[in-house]
Amino acid sequence: MKKKESACALHADRCALQGSEMADRFSQKMHRVVSEVKEELEKIDALILELDRHRSVRPENSFYLRAVASILHDFYCGAERIFIRIAEELNGGIPEGENWHIQLLKDMGLEIEKVRPSVISHDASKRLREYLEFRHRFRNIYGFELEWEKMKGLRERLPVVAEEFKKEMKQFLKFMQGISKA
Repeated sequence: MKKKESACALHADRCALQGSEMADRFSQKMHRVVSEVKEELEKIDALILELDRHRSVRPENSFYLRAVASILHDFYCGAERIFIRIAEELNGGIPEGENWHIQLLKDMGLEIEKVRPSVISHDASKRLREYLEFRHRFRNIYGFELEWEKMKGLRERLPVVAEEFKKEMKQFLKFMQGISKA
């Protein structure tokens, strides 16, 4: 009987150790994702500073339009990289199919019960959708086809949209830091 009891105790110890190791790996993974998100947010800050440094330049030539378009493109790419990391680690992966970019953005506005709160608000999702659509256009036209009138509003709103996005992401990071400690 003692042999059976000691085998059960050994098994229980191994299960506890495996559970502890799994919790440690999960915690490490969440800490890594938090660090990656913070790094992307710093890069978004750098984009906004770059745009601000050239605020007084007039949109009279295609080089300026291409530069602004590139910054608008980069902003959404940075946001999407954050969303991809969150989806990979908390949602079970990124959406599939032709419109996966759109679905990913929608997913970030959803609360997933017993998994995570919404990453961003519905309003933020709507504002980011404009940058997603612009990125698609930017990737599918020649630079000399860019039109200032179609970019102007995005450029003017970018500092506010980026600041709101960062604020919401910092809230979500608090959630991630909380679950990494649990």
